Amino acid sequence: MTLGLRAAVLFACTAASALASEVRETPMVKAIRRAQASVVNINSEKTAFDRDTVYNTGAGRKINGMGSGIIIDERGYIVTNQHVISDVDSLSVTLIDGSTHYAKIISYDRKHDLAIIKINAPMPLQVMPLGTSSDLMLGETVITVGNPFGYTHSVTSGIVSSLSRDVEVNEKQGYKNLIQTDASINPGNSGGPLINLEGDVVGINV
Repeated sequence: MTLGLRAAVLFACTAASALASEVRETPMVKAIRRAQASVVNINSEKTAFDRDTVYNTGAGRKINGMGSGIIIDERGYIVTNQHVISDVDSLSVTLIDGSTHYAKIISYDRKHDLAIIKINAPMPLQVMPLGTSSDLMLGETVITVGNPFGYTHSVTSGIVSSLSRDVEVNEKQGYKNLIQTDASINPGNSGGPLINLEGDVVGINV
């Protein structure tokens, strides 16, 4: 093979690789790339008491919990579900770079199952781009990023399968005006974002 032919083959391979990259870099890939650095993993520890009904005594045992959160302020403010932080003894947050930080509870709203926590970030954090759920369409593609079963920064996708869905969980907890999606949401996804194809958060997973 002559040098000229080899150069032509290399050029063709490079051009094909560039074209493949353009094809593979879909709107979903771009949306995930835009939002993922603003998603955090939340780990909690709480004490549960096993009550001995015979002797009316109880022993405490530690239970570990997990959830996800969304950075809403570069100073370290994070929104998540209230049930993720309910009655915990301690909270820690892991960022996309793998660093872990202790978190404190700032405020919560039990009715809407929302909470704000804060970490002392060593540098300004990347804030989640905010969108709106007011113009969501049935069948629209949506994406979740979170911590299902402890598998950090896992991504799933689906569509908006219903809007304004009301769900009664039990006598004390109910949700109004939910976005229903067939994107896979599992324990650990709670508090993480539901994002659209522009990479904007349009809902909080529960």
